[in-house]
Amino acid sequence: MTTEWTGLAETVKKLTASIKSELDRVNDDFHNTLNGARPLKFNGIGSSGDDPVEYSVELSDVLFWHDPTGYLDELERWQNQSLIDQYQEVKDYLEETDQNTSFSRLVEAIKRKRIVPFIGAGLSFSCDYPLWEQAITKLVKKLEGVSTSETRAMQPALSYLEEVKQYIVSSKYLDAVQLLYENNKTQVDNFINNTFDGADAKDISGPIKLLPAICDGCIITTNFDGLIEKVFQQKHKAIEGYMHGIQTHNQFAAKLIQGDRCLLKLHGHYNSPETYIFSREQYAEAYGDQQIDYTKPLAKVLRQIFISHSMLFLGCSLEQDRTTDLFSDIITTGAFDIPRHFALMPEIKDHQEKLEKETKLLDTKIQPIWYQVLLDDDGREDHSQLELMIKFAIACAEGKL
Repeated sequence: MTTEWTGLAETVKKLTASIKSELDRVNDDFHNTLNGARPLKFNGIGSSGDDPVEYSVELSDVLFWHDPTGYLDELERWQNQSLIDQYQEVKDYLEETDQNTSFSRLVEAIKRKRIVPFIGAGLSFSCDYPLWEQAITKLVKKLEGVSTSETRAMQPALSYLEEVKQYIVSSKYLDAVQLLYENNKTQVDNFINNTFDGADAKDISGPIKLLPAICDGCIITTNFDGLIEKVFQQKHKAIEGYMHGIQTHNQFAAKLIQGDRCLLKLHGHYNSPETYIFSREQYAEAYGDQQIDYTKPLAKVLRQIFISHSMLFLGCSLEQDRTTDLFSDIITTGAFDIPRHFALMPEIKDHQEKLEKETKLLDTKIQPIWYQVLLDDDGREDHSQLELMIKFAIACAEGKL
């Protein structure tokens, strides 16, 4: 080897190795697609009687160093095709179920930053928090142990638990909790605190991670846990205003009007029993007694959001409760032009049941967008298409598709 260019060759070698390492780290899948199974090979110039030296080079390296602009163009085309392939299943499902128009409206609302996510227990389930039915059933079993002991001690059993069970069977979970709360507030407070504590120890997974990409304003939740706060903190987007139950913090109403990040926890926060809303008296204080009282802070805030933003219900069953009663009351007055609201809902197999659910939601100005629920090898429900559908909506809103 001649020594004239040795120094320059070493410098170039170090530079190319450094850049190649970073390119391979970031664009490894693209390189694998472009390079194919075998590298490009060619022979060097051999002297008389010598076998020529064989060289091999990856096509991605050739393209990058020969034509960097062409490399970036090919990368963009590959990324676009990868996105199309990734969401093809969702695209096909939306088309087959005639939901393209509804989905496009949702995408437009996300794009215009007019979405307020309304988060139910379904979005915390993938992080190992229980659904309402599971949580209440667990508490009932605990209290039944007390009931059995009281029976043995010749004391009256906790007969109200049978009524609680009937509420669970009918999916009237808030009624069930209310009855439990009014009969044994101490046990309910302790159960919620212990069950929904420990957000810092939870691995965040599933659709809840996508919230910062959906909105940068108000979020509403029926959940007690701290997952939403943690998700936004991880994205360096701290929540600036809070309302736990009927207790406001950091000028929540002002933050809401200004479009700042704020979080409304309808039933309170797990470590603050004084913020819980379960009993009839607490509901009356939050929403009014005989009818909805919009001078109440919580009712007033919910009305403001309902008439000014598009809500996106995620992980919610949307069975009738105080919140849906409030929405229906606002519509009945006819005093406001209501924007479109959306709900991503697991598809109901029974046609008549699905039609009834859809009609009920549409009457509340909520457009359901159904997603497909499959069964895994163990017979458990697989809701992974929900996350894929949200990612697809975000990608469309960001102009990637």
